[in-house]
Amino acid sequence: MYFSKVKRSIRFCGFLCVFVFIAFFSSGQKPEKIELIHADVSEFDQSVNAKATRLLGNVVFKHQNAMMYCDSAYLFRDENRLEAFNNIRITQGDSITLTGNHLNYDGNTKNARVTENVIMSDRKMTLNTSQIDYSLEKDIAFYNDSAHIVDGQNTLTSKTGYFYSQSHDLFFRKNVLLVNPRYTMNCDTLKYNTLNKTAYFLGPTFIRSKENLIYCESGWYNTDSQRSNFKKNSYLQTKDQKLEGDSVYYDRLKGLGKVFGNVAITDTTNKIIIGGDYGEYHENTDSSWVTGHAIMTQLVDNDSLFLHGDTLLAIGNQLNDTANKKKDIYAFHHVKLFKSDLQGSCDSLVYAAKDSTIRLFRSPIIWSGANQLLADSISLQVANSEITHIFLNGNSFIAAKADSVENVNKDSLQFNQIKGKSMIGFLSKNKLFRIDVNGNGQTIYYTKNKKQKNFGVNRAECSDLIIYVDENKVKGISLLNEPDGTLFPIKELAINELRLKGFKWLEENKPTKKEDIFIRRED
Repeated sequence: MYFSKVKRSIRFCGFLCVFVFIAFFSSGQKPEKIELIHADVSEFDQSVNAKATRLLGNVVFKHQNAMMYCDSAYLFRDENRLEAFNNIRITQGDSITLTGNHLNYDGNTKNARVTENVIMSDRKMTLNTSQIDYSLEKDIAFYNDSAHIVDGQNTLTSKTGYFYSQSHDLFFRKNVLLVNPRYTMNCDTLKYNTLNKTAYFLGPTFIRSKENLIYCESGWYNTDSQRSNFKKNSYLQTKDQKLEGDSVYYDRLKGLGKVFGNVAITDTTNKIIIGGDYGEYHENTDSSWVTGHAIMTQLVDNDSLFLHGDTLLAIGNQLNDTANKKKDIYAFHHVKLFKSDLQGSCDSLVYAAKDSTIRLFRSPIIWSGANQLLADSISLQVANSEITHIFLNGNSFIAAKADSVENVNKDSLQFNQIKGKSMIGFLSKNKLFRIDVNGNGQTIYYTKNKKQKNFGVNRAECSDLIIYVDENKVKGISLLNEPDGTLFPIKELAINELRLKGFKWLEENKPTKKEDIFIRRED
């Protein structure tokens, strides 16, 4: 029993000693020597170094898995290094070939410096420079005196760079330029993979083509598939539009741009900005759309019109009319618009560039000053960035708060009202000055005496009416075709007699500032 334990202890100590000896030997193991494979002439040259071997003609060296070829060389065996001249060629495995006119190679560190007409290539790319440092152990090449790289259709140049041959990654620094038949790319820092043909941006980058200009400070671009993703202050600029967002995806072959987060699509020709959470731009159809907190901003007569809908769509001219760069605008669901002197609400809206008309559908409402306009559908005619006409079609109704009325139930607000089948409102400088009522015209409006005090309410019916408005207040009414009107003392009419059929007052839906267009009230 005792001797058995002693034997096991001796055996363990023996294994431990062998392990320590191997570890010690390995840590102190000398680097593998450079091996001379061939030379036509071999001689010592004491004028250079007493221990230097001078080699001439078809010189070949081997060091581990690397082969080195040259016309002549000095081999320093004791120092395990060499210096070679003319027609330098280094191959490592079947992937990397490095050529030049002069080589210094250290077998202890496995570092090679090749100078003069340097060319480094693998099966994917060719790199030209004046000097390159290459670590055969780490498979990393470095240059610091500008390089020219050709990879298929891509040509890259930069001041400094690294090439990782195992991963096929190239890192470029300073004055980086990538030239492709379809575009050029300028940046300060770039990573490029020769296998997947993808460029990765690590700093401010510009990509220029006939179709557009792209800028970003982070992202990638696949030069093969022409797909890309740009981040950090990124934008895509065409002749007429600019796409901005937290992230921009672009497919050059499909002409498709997708924008994510803080979207801004700017139409510089029509002075329109469409923003939201997500958007797309289609080059082939010259169309773009945005959703998620979508908002359109347009400069109109030194003022801004703000339009919101669940989805906003802009479609360009499809007739190849280069002179007409205007776009049709569509807004879908929960639509609201705000301008300092005009507000609106509806379910959907269309702006047709051809006739410069804005059409509102499904429960449309327009507020012009103190006037609320309702109809089955409403159209706004625009000319020279001003609204000139408002067309109310079907069940047209205009209402406005009357001035304070005496001797009437104070809990009930009073309203001037106009009703008819259809109406046309005429505007000057975006203010109503006349309203033509066509068919089944009805009105209720409050009158004042010479002391400007309300004393009566006028109820009138007539087939057609003309209403004259000044500073958003009714100043006169012309009754056409079989008029019937009565002026009543205010006290004689009950509250329900002071409302025309179909009357609605929807002031709570009126946006009073830009931010209100995002407030949603379900019916």
